[in-house]
Amino acid sequence: MSKILFLQNNWLEHLGPLYLSAFLKEKGIDSYILITHSPQKLVKKLNQLKPDLLAISLTSAGHSLVLNLLQKAKPDLKIPIVLGGPHPTFFPEVLAHPAVDFIIRGEAEQSLYLLVKALQEKEDIKNVPGLGYKENEQLKFNQIAPLIENLDELPFPNRALYFNYRFYRRLKMRRVITCRGCPYSCRYCYNAQLRELYQGLGKYLRQRSVENVISELKSLVPITKTINIVDDSFGLNKNFREEFLERYPKEVGLPFIVNLRPEQIDFNLAKKLRRAGCYCAQVGIETGNDELREQLLGRQIKKDQIRQAVQYLKQQGIKVLTYNMLGLPGETIKQGFETIKLNQELNIDFPRFSLFQPYPGTEIAELLVQKGMVKREELLKNLSPSYFHKSPLLSPEINALSNLQKIYALAIKLPKLEKIFKKLIQLKPNPVFDLIFLISIALQYQKATNHTLPETFELGFRNLALYFE
Repeated sequence: MSKILFLQNNWLEHLGPLYLSAFLKEKGIDSYILITHSPQKLVKKLNQLKPDLLAISLTSAGHSLVLNLLQKAKPDLKIPIVLGGPHPTFFPEVLAHPAVDFIIRGEAEQSLYLLVKALQEKEDIKNVPGLGYKENEQLKFNQIAPLIENLDELPFPNRALYFNYRFYRRLKMRRVITCRGCPYSCRYCYNAQLRELYQGLGKYLRQRSVENVISELKSLVPITKTINIVDDSFGLNKNFREEFLERYPKEVGLPFIVNLRPEQIDFNLAKKLRRAGCYCAQVGIETGNDELREQLLGRQIKKDQIRQAVQYLKQQGIKVLTYNMLGLPGETIKQGFETIKLNQELNIDFPRFSLFQPYPGTEIAELLVQKGMVKREELLKNLSPSYFHKSPLLSPEINALSNLQKIYALAIKLPKLEKIFKKLIQLKPNPVFDLIFLISIALQYQKATNHTLPETFELGFRNLALYFE
């Protein structure tokens, strides 16, 4: 029987490996996961397990860390390595790295299985859809696999994949996705490029049936206390949304979290969400400045619409977590404080602030290159593995905006100290700002997710190294 080892370098439960593991399990292929930054631990695990393939999901922000790890371990690795995920999908040339044997572009369930099968049975890998491989020192890329249109055909995620780690067995919140694809084209996101990549290869926006989702959720009731529905925007399919919100409290009954766009939210939706057991909605504000939000980020929504959406949620007793970015191209300190003040005004329960990252290949990154604000060859090199830590952009006010992002919780909580904060953020970035941020985000995460304080700090400490990379 074939075996595959997944490798990741952060302590988060990712649905990608869980779906892949479940799909492979149905085909008689065992899978395991290792979480480490250490080449030595990777080699030790491979020698113990002796898998047939090492598989890694790679993001653009974290690609250099993973490639460096593989480069150090490569002399002792005796198995092929395949990369999947966003980075190989949009930057297939990563296959040229000497430590990489294969890449898979796009959704990988069928492709990964066929690769394992081809390696085991010594079949021609030229027939594996989505596969990139090396032949006579040339990079070869097969046509991307068509999208799986009926998501109900997929097995439920194999949650047991992570259970060799006690930390994951004790998690009080489980992530669930009810659909794949996003119809929006925010300029800082890859979704528009992904839709283009899949042109002619099937329906991009796909929805699982209510029955299928409810069945999965029922299976999670014994092992969790909270459900986090991680769809980019929950309930875009109205028929699904109405039936799901009717059935969920009767058949599942756990408190849950959703992602919503402000323009989705009205009185009726907020009321139905609350009745179903939704206790927190995560809403993307991004910036408190309408011009930056609409013209730079491509989010066509005004502050008044955001105010109304938040009001609907709060009237129903649903807590609100907002996503905000500072350090936008051309953003001033005054505009940064507009975002702080909007969160103050709306009395947001869990404001979350990150630093803008111009992901290569997105519309906004191309705009920055054209305007000479960043060099194309530096986009990947300067990305931070954590969008909470540092900005890759250079501007007169970027250090101050980065400092403001670190003390956002204090700035929102203490509006009377605004003048003092405006002076403090002019200081050189230093570990004190980082410490304030890490404590703030940990306390907020604990309250928003219903984790215990020890669980929250354990998760934080396990991921601390990535923050400072």
